[in-house]
Amino acid sequence: MKGLVLIKQVPNTDSPFRINSAGTWVDESNLTYVLNDYDRYALEALLRLKDAGAMTEVVALTAGPERASQALRTCLATGADRAIHIKDDALTAAAPLVVARAICAAIKGEAFDLIACGLQADDDNHMQIGGAVARLLDRPCASAAMSLELRDGGTARVERELENNRLQVVDLKLPAVITVQTGINEPRYASLKGIMAAKKKEIRTVTLADLGMGADAIGADGYRTVRLTPPPKGKGAEMLQGPADQVARELLKRIREKTGVI
Repeated sequence: MKGLVLIKQVPNTDSPFRINSAGTWVDESNLTYVLNDYDRYALEALLRLKDAGAMTEVVALTAGPERASQALRTCLATGADRAIHIKDDALTAAAPLVVARAICAAIKGEAFDLIACGLQADDDNHMQIGGAVARLLDRPCASAAMSLELRDGGTARVERELENNRLQVVDLKLPAVITVQTGINEPRYASLKGIMAAKKKEIRTVTLADLGMGADAIGADGYRTVRLTPPPKGKGAEMLQGPADQVARELLKRIREKTGVI
């Protein structure tokens, strides 16, 4: 049984985020990049299946520019067996459907029994790639997985997170696709041995041209950012001075006047 994890390289949340001079996107010159946090949990879910002997191979795939290969190296160092990089700068601004089509084209001919990805990406929060890939491949899909178990008869039992802390249990006939919620497991970190081994593992690189997707494929379903602005600044905070009991009475008065709650 083979597993595929779809991953994305995203800006590190510790980076300084500033809007570029054109007001169309973030100034990327000051950004550092890391593996998307949700995808770490998806990778761990497949690696645990491999550790248990239920899966023979785990492959990591990403679509993006040259720098995205570093995220694949992280996956290989963590335990993935090999990787696929759809390398094209045009994919940075491509719509989710275009990326999903490229993924399906890149894995054509590979019989992956289970495809997993993070529920969403930390940068754009689109939450569409997993569902789009499942639809294009005509496979069942479960989103927001909080637990995963392979069962007899070629099925995967998934507990999905719903609203109001509810869970839904579904059985998916393999091959299938799942999107993974954080908290499903505790992702492992790359060991020194894994980092050294990753240098010898394969990263297959393909471009959109290799997949028969030209510039028209990006433009047909693409999107563009018209304008970005920082959130408006609110009024400054008012600091209450004086003894604690006086501050408490004044605070209670303000709450009553402004909200009517008390």
